[in-house]
Amino acid sequence: MNEKTKAFIVGGIVGIVIAGVGALISAQMVENTAEPEFCGSCHEMKPMFEAWEKGPHGPLGNKRGAVRAGCADCHLPHTSVLSYLINKSKFGTNDAIAHFFKGGYSDNLEHWIEKRKEREHYVFVSNCERCHTALPDNVMHEKLKSGEIKGDCLTCHWYVGHGFDFEEKLKEFFGKKENKE
Repeated sequence: MNEKTKAFIVGGIVGIVIAGVGALISAQMVENTAEPEFCGSCHEMKPMFEAWEKGPHGPLGNKRGAVRAGCADCHLPHTSVLSYLINKSKFGTNDAIAHFFKGGYSDNLEHWIEKRKEREHYVFVSNCERCHTALPDNVMHEKLKSGEIKGDCLTCHWYVGHGFDFEEKLKEFFGKKENKE
C-alpha cells in the first residue's frame, strides 16, 4: 500500500471518529437543553418553570398520574426530527439573543399575559395528541371531534402546562421585581 492510500485511509478514519464524536456531543447538547431545569435557569423563565413544576405535567403537581412533560414536549414540534431541530434552533437563538443582548425578555407583566393569548405560535397541540392518543369519552370531546365546537386541546385545558395559578406566579414574580426597584 502506498503512502497516499495509507494517508487517505487514516484521514478517513480520523474524520469518521471526529464526526461521530461531534454527533454524540451535539445529540447530548440537544437533550440537555431540552430539560426544564435548563429552560428555567434564565431569570426571565423562573415563573414559568415554577408554575410548570407545580402544574399537572410537572414533578410536584402531578397528583393524578399524568405523564411528566417538560418544556420541549409542548413547546417544540415533534412531527419530524428536522422540524424539531429547526424550531429548537430558532427558539433557542431568539432566547439567547433576548437573554444576553437585550437584557432578558420583557419585564412587563402585561407582556407575558398577552403572550399567553398567542399560545398557538409556541405550544404545539399535535404534541398533546401524540401522548393522549385516546381521549376519554365525554360530551365535549365528542363535540370537538365532530366539529360541533371549535378549538383544540388548550381551549379547555389551557392550564395544563403551567397550572391554574400561572398568572398568579407571574404577578408574584413581577411584584418582587418592582419592589426591588
